[in-house]
Amino acid sequence: MVQRWLAFVLGIVVAAIAILVVALSVQLRSNSGLTGASMVSLMTFGKTLANIVQMYTLLETSVGAVGRLKALSDGTANENGVGEDFVPAVSWPDKGRIEIVSVSASYR
Repeated sequence: MVQRWLAFVLGIVVAAIAILVVALSVQLRSNSGLTGASMVSLMTFGKTLANIVQMYTLLETSVGAVGRLKALSDGTANENGVGEDFVPAVSWPDKGRIEIVSVSASYR
């Protein structure tokens, strides 16, 4: 949302400067080649600034995501409790069956 707002404001500023350039060139009766070159340079400059804004907001979003992942990683306790480091044998599973003993479940 912020990126779109910044791009809109930047477009309005570039359009206002372009109108100013055209008005000055008409009033001063300057060389049309120089006016055209300045308009092309102005539009290229505006597009470059829009790309910079877009890349900056993308970078800011990515850095925020990395920060949230880091906070989640640091704030989550280790799931391996005492005695939960059992490693099954290489040949596991020996047989294709499932045996469930003493299991209970509830739903609230």
